[in-house]
Amino acid sequence: MTRMRMKRHIPERMEKCHERWFDDPAENKGKWREVCGMPPDAPLYLELGCGKGKFCNQTAEDNPDALYVAVERDKSVILAAIEKAHNNELPNLFFINCDVNNIEDMFEADEVDRIYINFCDPWNRRNKPKRRLTYRDFLAKYKNLLKKGGQIRFKTDNDDLYDFSLEEFRFCGFELSEITRDLHNSEYDKDNVRTEFEQKFADEGIPIKRAVATLC
Repeated sequence: MTRMRMKRHIPERMEKCHERWFDDPAENKGKWREVCGMPPDAPLYLELGCGKGKFCNQTAEDNPDALYVAVERDKSVILAAIEKAHNNELPNLFFINCDVNNIEDMFEADEVDRIYINFCDPWNRRNKPKRRLTYRDFLAKYKNLLKKGGQIRFKTDNDDLYDFSLEEFRFCGFELSEITRDLHNSEYDKDNVRTEFEQKFADEGIPIKRAVATLC
């Protein structure tokens, strides 16, 4: 996918959508549901690397009783997702502009019900696997945030990253299910929401890999 050009007037455009994001999201730690106006028993779903927001916007719209928080470190990219949510007037979708490395600063232990990792950077270059969002150091952070029985739902087009991730999930004690190397031709595609990258890869004939990792 072509690299996205830096958007113009980012601060002004972000300010117009300020109800969708927080200046200091760490202040919401342990009280996201309350701050976002959701019931205390509402499921909290977290997407890491939301891109332009097609997935989180559609998923939040389809599941109005769940609270969705989408994370993206690139401000020019997250702006597209935020503006989309602002225009859609979705009351249950909010955004964090930060690096996933800092995710434990934003959420309390056992606060999150589900994490989505969709088409993260495979970091195929030599000596870069530790930067993958499914590397065991990242998984240790997610385990701290997830409730018991919470899930990580993972999708990728990259075979090497997929095999690597399955090994890392197992190493970190997650139970794997819904494993497929061809999601769009599997029984798990019924309720699948495609991301921008996912549609691009599907159009190119690249099979989409998916797995669900559950914290036991």
